[in-house]
Amino acid sequence: MLGEYNQKEIERKWQDWWENEKIYHFDFNSTKPYYSIDNPPRYASGALHMGHATHYTHIDFVARYKRLRGYNVFFPLCFDVNGTPIEVNVEKKHGITKKSVSRQEFIKLCSQFAEGNIGEMKRQFKILGESMDPSIYYQTDAEYYRRLTQITFIRLFKRGDIYKGNAPVNWCPRCETALADAEVEYRERKTKLNYIKFRRADSDEFVVIATTRPELLCTCQMVAVNPEDEHNYFLEGMELVTPIYGKRVKVVGDEKVDPNFGTGIVMICTIGDKDDLEWVHKYNLPVEMGIDREGRMTEIAGKYRGMKIEEARQAIIEDLKRENLLVKQEEITQNVGTCWRCHTPIEFLALPQWFLKILPYKDAVLAAADKIVWHPDYMKIRLVNWVNSLTWDWVISRQRYFATPIPVWECVKCGRAVVAEESQCYVDPTIDRPPVEKCPDCGGELHGSEEVFDTWMDSSISPLYNAFWERDSEKFSKYYPMSIRTQAHDIIRTWAYYTILRCLQITENIPWYEIMVDGHILAPDGTPMHASAGNAIDPLPLLEKYGADAWRYFCAKCSIGEDTPFQEKELVHGSRFINKFYNINRFIENAIRDWDGRQGTLAIEDRWILAKYAKCVQETTMHMENFEFPRALLTLENFMWHEFADHYIEMVKHRASEEGARWTLFTIGLGLTKMLSVFIPHVCEEVYQALYRKFEGANSVHISTWPDFEFSDTDAEKQGEVVKEIIAGVRAWKVEKLGNVGARMGNILITGANAHLASSVLTTIAKTLRAASVSISERAEVEERIVEISLDMAKAGPHFKEKAGKIAKALRELDINQIKPDFENIEVKIENGEIVRIEKAFLKARKAIMLGGKEAEIIQIQDTAVIVER
Repeated sequence: MLGEYNQKEIERKWQDWWENEKIYHFDFNSTKPYYSIDNPPRYASGALHMGHATHYTHIDFVARYKRLRGYNVFFPLCFDVNGTPIEVNVEKKHGITKKSVSRQEFIKLCSQFAEGNIGEMKRQFKILGESMDPSIYYQTDAEYYRRLTQITFIRLFKRGDIYKGNAPVNWCPRCETALADAEVEYRERKTKLNYIKFRRADSDEFVVIATTRPELLCTCQMVAVNPEDEHNYFLEGMELVTPIYGKRVKVVGDEKVDPNFGTGIVMICTIGDKDDLEWVHKYNLPVEMGIDREGRMTEIAGKYRGMKIEEARQAIIEDLKRENLLVKQEEITQNVGTCWRCHTPIEFLALPQWFLKILPYKDAVLAAADKIVWHPDYMKIRLVNWVNSLTWDWVISRQRYFATPIPVWECVKCGRAVVAEESQCYVDPTIDRPPVEKCPDCGGELHGSEEVFDTWMDSSISPLYNAFWERDSEKFSKYYPMSIRTQAHDIIRTWAYYTILRCLQITENIPWYEIMVDGHILAPDGTPMHASAGNAIDPLPLLEKYGADAWRYFCAKCSIGEDTPFQEKELVHGSRFINKFYNINRFIENAIRDWDGRQGTLAIEDRWILAKYAKCVQETTMHMENFEFPRALLTLENFMWHEFADHYIEMVKHRASEEGARWTLFTIGLGLTKMLSVFIPHVCEEVYQALYRKFEGANSVHISTWPDFEFSDTDAEKQGEVVKEIIAGVRAWKVEKLGNVGARMGNILITGANAHLASSVLTTIAKTLRAASVSISERAEVEERIVEISLDMAKAGPHFKEKAGKIAKALRELDINQIKPDFENIEVKIENGEIVRIEKAFLKARKAIMLGGKEAEIIQIQDTAVIVER
């Protein structure tokens, strides 16, 4: 029995039951077609935010829909447990740095921190109603996962796709690690443009150069002007002397110089920005490092050695002022590359790093992207633009602790790198022995690498892990490529790109057939949510207040690929929708009690709603296939609320015990429960178990079958629409005129061009509207009459004076049927026999439509007129 709807109790009950019954477990022995989801491993750094709660719910919509479509769904519960954010959190929590404790102790603290968060995050996924499968669980810090990352490195190293080079890389001084281009986030900031004097080497004249990085004067290697710049072209070929350091540098002509920035003259340093980097390569300049790994000035900086970057900048500016070498300063806004984790401005340092070749694979990645179906399709251009912008290989080494170790030992004498054997993996070179005792080249001692992989090296092999690569060859041939990747748009250039690249390098195949790209949830005013901005909304109190199903209703209103402002009113509406659905099924429960399942004879209204339902199923299925969740939900909501509940159920309340009505209610109620279970799984499970399971036998609505319903009856659809409009129109009139939609009525006459379409359902109309009778006629025998007439005393009193009372009495005794509706005046005989003519202006008259001698009212409903007795 469906009692009163208790959201909290119902949701907790079914969350526990699904878990205990293993409803969502992938069956490796199933003969069903499989559908595999490359689920984003949630990062084990802490709190649930709005984006998590929405994005993972969107993925869950896909999983639930595909199960109902007959697929054996592979949807792993998984966590990303590597990288700098966890290290930073551990440092903050314990008040330490990675250097203040032993490496192994720091790694242990990171693991404990992550494991503590994972337990809470599992609970959060559960209360959201996500149907991830714990039986195929993984986390990326596990040896079984890191082993595969190391094997991919070994194979690509031996193939020549991985090399170690001493090249400039993006460097975060805060995290003290190299960064890939994809990990650099550009942010606007205010800074000073400093106009500094450089003396010409051949005279005492000065040239003014504008720079935002005066602290890099110590590494200035060259000066450049645009050869087309009419103000500065003549400097080409000259030499200038750098202030403070007195170094002679040559002036070159280069078309890349913007003559409109600053003075149109730039100093080329090692290395201030990407422009510097390009010029260093172009002119084969020596790379002198003025900044070290910790963001402090090196010995090249002279007296500024050991200062932090900002400190050195201010000290140099003060010295330039004292020597009268600073002309002026201007405040400007610039885009600065920052670390995407801690937002510290990056530097370019020339350090030995491990690189993965990506430039030779650009065309192959673009070709692979064309083979993958993108949802939405316009998201592919983001990947294409990113690939086309790449100019460097991927730096894959990181100078951190908590990540997958690079499986390499290096000779302390000659630098020869010795990689682990695949059979050794998983291996940690800081504690494990190398595959050989001495260097194969010089016999020198081998030292284990202390570097680790960029976390994307791990994340990018998720399809390989999920498809059992290097774990089970038979399963790999069956499950690879995976069916779909689901992810957010901001990591297309990282997770999507690196996965396509790495899987091509390892398998020469695409990683998945489809990719679904999601957007972000914004603050209600449309701005990004950030804790620092004070506008971040915690979803957990909302889940407690409204429940998971109402939250999921909001998620279904969010289109994939688009950023959506959060609106709490959608949760309010979601709660109402859930209650409406529940109460509809309580009505169905009463109707089908003791029903034996027979269809019986279908009435016109049954056939009408079944035809509408068939279209609803067809449209909803189409939208779900395209991951158009808002359209799917809107289709279901409009049909359920505005066709099925508002109209059909009202039509059949009087005959709900008939087999035709019972079968129709059951068929549509069951179908709606199945389709809506994708979005609001808890209440649908409650309804399914109480009403429908005994007829179907599936253990859960979520492993039942999606409706496959075809029904067409053009005549019934036409008739049903006319009847629907008639009933709706009269019900609205009853509310307005009678103040009660359930009030009893007299006779009803339907007339007009479409009146004949209602001829088969007159009883239904009468019963629904509680009318005495309903009939139809091509032409209505109605007439307009005067039904009340009286003297307007406010006007007639002053005019007729003492006769007014006598005239009023005479009017009351007058045969009203003798007055024509279009009268202009009336003559009456008063008590003394006098005939008095009364003009229309002195009278109050009420006209009425008369039907069969009774007052009536006409309700015009499109091409149909409905005449009702008052």
